Amino acid sequence: MFKISSELIDRELLIENIKNNHAGALVTFEGWVRDHNQGKKVSSLEYQVYAELAILEGEKILKEAVEKFNLHHIECVHRYGHLSLGDTAIWIGATATHRDDAYKASRYVIDEIKFRLPIWKKEHYVSDEAKWVFCKDHHTHVHFHEEDYYQKQSKLVDQSKLKNAKVLVVGAGGLGCPVLQSLSAAGVGEIEIVDFDTISISNIHRQFLYSPDVVGEKKAVVAANRLQAMNPFIKIKATDLQLDESNVVALTSNRDIVIDCTDNLSTKFLMHDACFINKTPLISASIYKFEGQMRTFIPGKDFGCLRCSYEKTPKDSFIGNCNDVGVLGSSVAIIGSIQANEALLFLDRGGNNTASDTLLLNLSTLEQMKLKNIKKENCQVCLGKISIEEDNLELIASEFNFNEVELIDIRDKDDSSIECYIESQKKVVLYCHRGIRSKELVASLRDRGYSHFYSLKGGARSL
Repeated sequence: MFKISSELIDRELLIENIKNNHAGALVTFEGWVRDHNQGKKVSSLEYQVYAELAILEGEKILKEAVEKFNLHHIECVHRYGHLSLGDTAIWIGATATHRDDAYKASRYVIDEIKFRLPIWKKEHYVSDEAKWVFCKDHHTHVHFHEEDYYQKQSKLVDQSKLKNAKVLVVGAGGLGCPVLQSLSAAGVGEIEIVDFDTISISNIHRQFLYSPDVVGEKKAVVAANRLQAMNPFIKIKATDLQLDESNVVALTSNRDIVIDCTDNLSTKFLMHDACFINKTPLISASIYKFEGQMRTFIPGKDFGCLRCSYEKTPKDSFIGNCNDVGVLGSSVAIIGSIQANEALLFLDRGGNNTASDTLLLNLSTLEQMKLKNIKKENCQVCLGKISIEEDNLELIASEFNFNEVELIDIRDKDDSSIECYIESQKKVVLYCHRGIRSKELVASLRDRGYSHFYSLKGGARSL
């Protein structure tokens, strides 16, 4: 077991927890707060930790130790908060049949913890200013200040504006990964990631935050953990849910900017409408094969909105997505990086390049075009006359009992094959790959009076 604690470590209780009559050896390691480091007198230490990632990675390290060194049991407790001289900062206890395994395991765990865990130590000195100590390498200590992290970019932007910014990024896929990496590295103070999808092996060629070892895990959670480890000075929140009519207004409120990195029109328009309700700036981008498109929406300005051109949300089936038409990792990386740059410019200056003009970029020819954003006279959305009604066509998998519904996969069926369920006494829940075609089919069935048909929200990937 790996534990993070603000309380004093009770070594006797921990030893009692791992006693084992089959073990021939117990090796413990304790790291204490000492009174000196690199010629300076130390008065105390302060530890900060990103707990979720630390516990996850700490458990992995202990599991590796058990497998590598044939242990019976191993536990580790790491303190956080302010520690006094002589306090135990970390305790490791390993039991094994033979002492050599227990010795090696103890050394392995402390070395891996110092290298892999997002734990930061601040040394308080008797006669010098306190400093953060970066503990990536257990052989040396590198001192740094937060301002050192942003030394190069602070010549171009007001770092305090980025630090105080609150940003929502919806979608942690092909566009979301470069956007999130750039915003995190730039020091945007608070970032919330909304994505309900899990990582698949086909994502990794273009979604550079992920690797084969995390296939099947939640994108938002993995992305947040890796970004937090990259930059300890910002706050990142992972929200593992699908954006919909019930939550979009709340999620897009109280943000300095919302960044749309999604791949379907229904979500893009929904997010757009919510941002105009909240008067929240929105940067939206999309990509089709080699062609990228980007636009910034600023409610209250004379640059128009999506509803100036489309009063009704276009059907997702009218356009392809990367699953259907393919995509290059380099293409989404470029568009996503430009999107992040536009966001940073907006946060720093209050404006950017894509508010007055929509950017069109063809990455196969490097041709670029800007189209003037035109506001439609008397556009109701631009005037603030808009509301979002909840959609009753879809059900979430957690909302129904699978034994009480007819769950129908229509990915390999044509629409006429559903006719046999017209007389069903149960709710009939249709699903396809992403829930787009099934929702359109349910809408047509509802128009015919068949109210017992529903679409599975999110499609097959939500099961």
